[in-house]
Order: sequence, then structure tokens, then C-alpha cells
Amino acid sequence: MKENDPIIFLQSKDFKFIRELGQGGTGRTILMKDENIEEIFVCKKYSPFYENDKDLYFDNFKNEIKLLFLINHRNIVRVFNYYLYSEDVTGYILMEFIDGIAIDKYLQQNPDKLVVVFLQVITGFRYLEEKHILHRDIRPENIIVTNDGVVKIIDFGFGKKINFDDGEKSITLNWRYSTPNEFNEEKYDHKTDLYFVGKLFDDIINSIGNINFRFKPTLDKMIISEYHNRINSFFDVYREIISSSSSDLNFLPREIKVYQTFADAFLPLIDTIESSTDYDDDVDLIVKKLEELYKNSMLEDVLQDNSKLSKIFLKGPFRIYRKKAFKITVLNSFVKLLKLSSEDKRKVILNNLWQRLDNIERYEDLPF
Repeated sequence: MKENDPIIFLQSKDFKFIRELGQGGTGRTILMKDENIEEIFVCKKYSPFYENDKDLYFDNFKNEIKLLFLINHRNIVRVFNYYLYSEDVTGYILMEFIDGIAIDKYLQQNPDKLVVVFLQVITGFRYLEEKHILHRDIRPENIIVTNDGVVKIIDFGFGKKINFDDGEKSITLNWRYSTPNEFNEEKYDHKTDLYFVGKLFDDIINSIGNINFRFKPTLDKMIISEYHNRINSFFDVYREIISSSSSDLNFLPREIKVYQTFADAFLPLIDTIESSTDYDDDVDLIVKKLEELYKNSMLEDVLQDNSKLSKIFLKGPFRIYRKKAFKITVLNSFVKLLKLSSEDKRKVILNNLWQRLDNIERYEDLPF
């Protein structure tokens, strides 16, 4: 076989039809089974409700496939395969079967699960924000909760991969809730997705009635109609959740001392941070990288390259002081603290470090 030769499989795949799941604006979904591996899948066929819309939304269908293949997250529907037939203006997406119900019905039946479900939804949309993906069709039917209480964000038919530098305006088709002020400018970004997620939960909470939601102050910041007064990102929502939850945790004096010693030694290494630089929030990966850095430096008294430590926490450009000394013993103690801490404690430690990083001067990178 030569490079670029087409790959031909021996035979087509056969599935057993189980039942219809529904017809949406641009697709029909069915449930089917692969009897060879005894697994059930959902198949979405591109089949607009109105035949005249067939050419109009086909690019949306192809775009949905592209977006789903960029995503790998527990709280977002998983795609396994696709089949496109452009000559017939149709195609299929093979996805995981989610055995559950819409988020509003689930929370009306299980109001005690409100906090857990809210945290999962924020986590899922925070992941999309990190991947620069807009959903743009946020409504209860597109956020499913499984029988095991796991949130799944579905239906990316109106989703979009965005480039924040392209200046392109984007508008949603979601009119279920009152619209934010940026709609007057035909503007839609992650703060708009955030607004609609907030409105969804606000609507559900009001329908349940007489429920005390511990993150209500944060939710109120999400549904501010004025764009510039609204909380800035799903990441900031996540940080507020961590901060408000930290009062439930007790840190020992020695744990506080280890954190403070590390932070006091780490922050002076950084001069300035570029304005678009993000913080890495994958706690498990941070612990792994810190442990590797320590193992590679354990025979030294101080770090040989301060940028290696900074890159573990910062995702983007920054400027450091290379000649300032950072002791390996301080790194070792901090790694041990994180490894012995619970997941919730790790998040609080990381959030406290972010609060210190927030105070470092930010600079604009020149376009040349």
C-alpha cells in the first residue's frame, strides 16, 4: 500500500435496530445494538425536520462531528464514529447511549442533588471553554443526567470552534430564556454560554421552590444581563465554588506552613505574566509534573531552570527571574503535601496559589 491510497474494509458494519429516540430540528436519532460486542449505541442521522433545510444545515452537521472529535470529557457525550455522504447530503454520528433524563426533570425529582449536578455542569462547560468551543444551544433537553447521577452535555449541532482573534460575531438560536445585552450587538462568546447556563439553573431552582442553593451568590453573577458586569468565565465560577467550599475543610498548621513556604519561594520567581496566559487546573497532572521535576532535581540544592516550575502552573507566556534560587527541599515538601491531600484540599491549595498569581503584573504581547 502506498501513501494516500484509500483503505478499504472487508465489510460494512451491521447493527440491530432497537427503537426510535426522537426527531430534532436537524437530526433523527435511533437506538441500536452491535451484537458482536454486546454494546448499545445512539445513532444520529442528518435528517432535517423540513426537507427544504437539508442543504442549509449540512455544514452544521459536519461541524458537530469535528467538535465532538475534539472533546474527551466525562460530562460530555462521547462520539465513537461517523459516516458522511456528501453527495446525498446526509450522514450519521455514532455516539454513546446515555440512559437518563433532562436536567430539569432530574432535579425536580432529586432536589438534594442540585449542588452535585451544578458542579458537574460547570466542570463540563469549563472544559469546553478551555477548548474554545461554544455550545450555543443550552436548554434542559441538551443536558442529560444519567441514572447514576452523571451529567452529560449533548447536541453540538449549533456548536462552534472559535478563534478569539478572528473578530467574527456569532449569534445563537437559543431563545428559551431572556437574552443578555450583548445580543443587541450580535455578540456571543463563553460569557454568553455562561449566562444561559445560569438562566437554566435559575429557572430550575425557581420551579422547585423553597430550596437553599449554597452557590446562589455565584449564580446571581452568572445571570447579570449586562455583559461587562457578569462574572467573566466558567473558570472564575469554578474558583468561586472552590473558595466558598474551603470553609468546610480544616488544614493543619504544618500543611499551611508547607504551602506558604512554597508560595513565598515560587511567586518571586515570576516577573510578569502575559495577559492571555491561563492557569493550569488539572490537579492530578500538576502533581505528576511536580513529582517528575523533583526526581530530576533531587541531587541539586536549587532548581537549575526556574521556568520549568512556572510552566507547570502557567499555560502561556510569562517572564521569570532566572537567577533567583528555589530550594529543592521546598519543592519536595510541597509535592508530599499535595500527594497526601484529598482532592478538595488540592483544589483549595491550587486556588490560593492562583490568588497570589492574580496579583502579578500582566503585560500585552506585541503582535510582531
